[in-house]
Amino acid sequence: MSAMQKLKANELPATSRQRIADTSPLGAVANVMNRLRYKGDSQGSFRVYIWRHLVATVLRGMVYRLFKLKSAGPVSVGDHVRIVGPKSNIIAGKHFKIEAGVYLQAVCATPMRFGDDVTLCAGTMIRPSGHWGGNLGAGLQMGNRSSLGAYSYVGCSGSIRIGNDVLIGPRLTMIAENHNFADTSLPMSRQGVNNRGIVIGSDVWIGACVTILDGVVIGDHAIIAAGAVVTRDVPSYAIVAGVPARLLRSRKSDLPLQTHLDGDSE
Repeated sequence: MSAMQKLKANELPATSRQRIADTSPLGAVANVMNRLRYKGDSQGSFRVYIWRHLVATVLRGMVYRLFKLKSAGPVSVGDHVRIVGPKSNIIAGKHFKIEAGVYLQAVCATPMRFGDDVTLCAGTMIRPSGHWGGNLGAGLQMGNRSSLGAYSYVGCSGSIRIGNDVLIGPRLTMIAENHNFADTSLPMSRQGVNNRGIVIGSDVWIGACVTILDGVVIGDHAIIAAGAVVTRDVPSYAIVAGVPARLLRSRKSDLPLQTHLDGDSE
């Protein structure tokens, strides 16, 4: 008989007892309870509001997993959420959170994919295609632990890819499409569109009310200031602001500082 087998349950080392507690069903519940609290609320006075919200949204999420989307784990869905399109076109990781009033249209050429711990905040609209036909949009891909701020609009008729750990403030507008306008003898509405796509790297912070236009690539670790209109590529570690967005500085002192974004004049 091994030494471990000779030990009684209450004689197990503290680390082993903690490991058992963490992996048991009751331990898993306790871990969730410890995570779901407000910092600064030492007495847990406001925890009831978290649990009330959790129960309602997870129960609703169970229904959505049956009929509206595929996921690798529990889904939290707020009220007045509308999902349009086939279930097979929305594939999510663990802990996918869809807040109240989100409109998610999954009528697109390739499935939309959302990583673990992704949040679509209240009132967000994601729309790759029109409601009345026309071009079939490309769709959206989001990495782990990224979020779309409240009341954001994502027009992903062209491909939009968002990396891991991306923070996006409220009222983002991101449109991966441009109207053709070269022929002055025709109305622009009849000249069709073109799509180049948008790419946002990992560990990017995008402030409130930012607009990102088609064709833009934003490098890893960049910061986009609130209210900026991004029309050019943004280098990694850059901090940009303004209309149109201009480079302010680099977050890393050892990187050469450009005086302007690629394509802008001095």
